[in-house]
Amino acid sequence: MQHPPKSVLTTLVLLVINVVFWLIFALIMALGGVRPLANAGAIRWIMAGLAFGASVALGATVVFLRRRNRLAFYFGVLLLSVIAVLSATDEFGPLDLFTFLISFIPLGLMAKDRFWYLHQAESL
Repeated sequence: MQHPPKSVLTTLVLLVINVVFWLIFALIMALGGVRPLANAGAIRWIMAGLAFGASVALGATVVFLRRRNRLAFYFGVLLLSVIAVLSATDEFGPLDLFTFLISFIPLGLMAKDRFWYLHQAESL
């Protein structure tokens, strides 16, 4: 079995960091930890749900990227692109920069390693 390049492992680690970040953000939102939105009702729950959904989608992407699934590669590129664009178009603060970087860097690494993701490992 062919071992993945170090940049693929770096990508997967950054994606796991992304999963954890969005899961923590979802919990903070659900528990009312963001003061301006603590009493926002439906908006708070929608944001928590979207963050949780992003966490689940990114987690599934990690699992299937590790298995070199073509669909996961394209889905991951799309998902990371959307997250990076939305992070850059918001009021840009330190957390937005963090979410942009943990989305944009894996996106660049995935483009670099696309051959590894899109070609099945040779059978023994």
